[in-house]
Amino acid sequence: SEVGLKYVKHEDVVNYPMPKNLGDVGYNYEESVTITEDITFTAGKGWAKIDFQPDTGEGTIELVGNKGNKKTKNGATFFIPGNHKKILGYIRTMKNVPSLYMYKERDGQVRIVGDKDNPAFITEAKATTGKGGEDDKGVNVTVESYGIPIVYEGVIQLKVVAP
Repeated sequence: SEVGLKYVKHEDVVNYPMPKNLGDVGYNYEESVTITEDITFTAGKGWAKIDFQPDTGEGTIELVGNKGNKKTKNGATFFIPGNHKKILGYIRTMKNVPSLYMYKERDGQVRIVGDKDNPAFITEAKATTGKGGEDDKGVNVTVESYGIPIVYEGVIQLKVVAP
């Protein structure tokens, strides 16, 4: 993604559909990681947006564990410019909160880190003021989940913000 991602607390999700499993009717490689049904939320809740610095976001998928007992870990890393109070408060508040994170890849594919049974967590957040005038000032954040890499094709319901 170029400039942003979305997040929601795991507890705010009412319905989190899951991809097909091996043996399900219609199972194939694509359907094993795809959700076409909408994720729904409690009233007034939904995806909130985090803007980050262009060209600093990265989605990852890796296999972890021992041979014959591999698991999937997926994540995202992004750099939020600045060190203002809202960013620092977000890190303080969300550091141990089970969540879901969503980002759009450059080709338009929407990916989610975290699923119904395996929420995502912030695993790293490192803020810097920068050492010199040309250094970036901001927070580098990594979120990860031990679960299926999800491709989301449903409706993206944004959080209701009071006027």
